[in-house]
Amino acid sequence: MYQERTVLNGLHWVSVIDPTHEDVQKLRNKFDLTYRFQSYVQDPRERSRFDYNEQTEVGMLIWQVIIKDESARIYHVVPVSFIVTADTLISAVPKRAQHVNEELQDLFTKKSKQQQSIITILLRLLWRLNDQYMDQVDDINAIRGKLANYRKNPTNKQIEALASLSNQLVHLTTATDNNVMAIKQLKLSGDADSDELSLDKRERDLVADVEIETNQSQQITQDTADLVERLSNTYNNILNNSLNDTMRFLTVWSLILAVPPIISGFYGMNMHLPLAVGTWAWVGTLVMTAVLIFAVVWLVYKRK
Repeated sequence: MYQERTVLNGLHWVSVIDPTHEDVQKLRNKFDLTYRFQSYVQDPRERSRFDYNEQTEVGMLIWQVIIKDESARIYHVVPVSFIVTADTLISAVPKRAQHVNEELQDLFTKKSKQQQSIITILLRLLWRLNDQYMDQVDDINAIRGKLANYRKNPTNKQIEALASLSNQLVHLTTATDNNVMAIKQLKLSGDADSDELSLDKRERDLVADVEIETNQSQQITQDTADLVERLSNTYNNILNNSLNDTMRFLTVWSLILAVPPIISGFYGMNMHLPLAVGTWAWVGTLVMTAVLIFAVVWLVYKRK
């Protein structure tokens, strides 16, 4: 869905949701997009990056946005494209990341005493999107804390929940790493007056602030991933010890249960054996069986 609107201070905002081939062609014709920028918009697996074309004076930022699947209660990461010109911001977002447009709408309608540039609006949006990483990591830490409260052994449900957290954190850590690289590329593109991207001092300060926040979310996400990995190792150690105890128990019982057939097998043969004569001969077989069982148990526990 392609929409154009005029926002505060005469700036323009083009919103494209689930961009189709026709939408991309319309952007190319109106804003002179290069083939590379077109491929970025249409690639659902694109990594975070910032690129600026000096000839057309058009910049493009790919940013990894976190979304929550409420039905499955898991988190996903999707790339969102932002194309920047002198007075226009183009947002190309998938349908399930429409909250990005809601944040943009709020920024464009918010009254400000200072003149807002397109870059300033974009950087403020990145600040908000980065805060969502912090919120989701807090939720993951809360779930991790509950999973750490196991009793003797973790249940299958806890193991499945921990595996789900591990998978989600792989995507989150990769996304935060990519976002850090993208904001650094943006910073390097406009770090000086002679650079290809023209940024004033206020915009450079805002870029530095967003970089600090993305670095912080990267570190916190990585720390959370490390804690989940340690908890997973603890689960593995507990389950391995439990398996060893079970195998030891089964081994002892298999040895114990092997003794009676041996004794009864010997005394069931048609041949002369000691203590095989008399009314109470069967008591002797029971005594021998008990002695051998006691000896097996004693040897097993002595070697433990």
